[in-house]
Amino acid sequence: MKETHKIKDLEQIRLLSDPLKLKLLQAFAESPKTTKQVAAELDESVTKLYRHVDALHDAGLLVVAEEKQKRGTVERTFRAVAQRFEADHSLFSGDAAEQWAEAVRETLRVSEAEILQKLANAGDDETQPTFMRIRGRASPAKIAELQAMLGDWLESVTECEESSAEATKEFGGLVAFYRID
Repeated sequence: MKETHKIKDLEQIRLLSDPLKLKLLQAFAESPKTTKQVAAELDESVTKLYRHVDALHDAGLLVVAEEKQKRGTVERTFRAVAQRFEADHSLFSGDAAEQWAEAVRETLRVSEAEILQKLANAGDDETQPTFMRIRGRASPAKIAELQAMLGDWLESVTECEESSAEATKEFGGLVAFYRID
């Protein structure tokens, strides 16, 4: 599996702006799974997920890792094409700009709901949420250095660990790094 997949297609952006499809992609990025296994993880109906999984597969975001004959049908195990997904900068302009803007809005809405839920239940677990917004000033060289450090940090925290799934905990985060004109 690739470390990073560069999204260059508006259809992929549109698909990933759907919260359920994004959850599916995250589940398949953790390890190869069947749709039935992911349905159990997400507490969703397997029949509801089939068309979403097919859409992600057709768009090239999921690949078939294995196929097995099972009771007269074929059971497919899928995996994501990469651990991390980044949008190509060409998608930020022209005709694609509005669709990209809607994908960003949807990502912010989903993140907002998760953050507010976690803040409301902050006393329920040992890991307290971190929430901050920053603005700063730096030279172009320092900004480039910080952006590279953020990329390295994101890569290090999302690497697959050799430990078992039971020993790991899921976390969420939202990083937006941008220049203010």
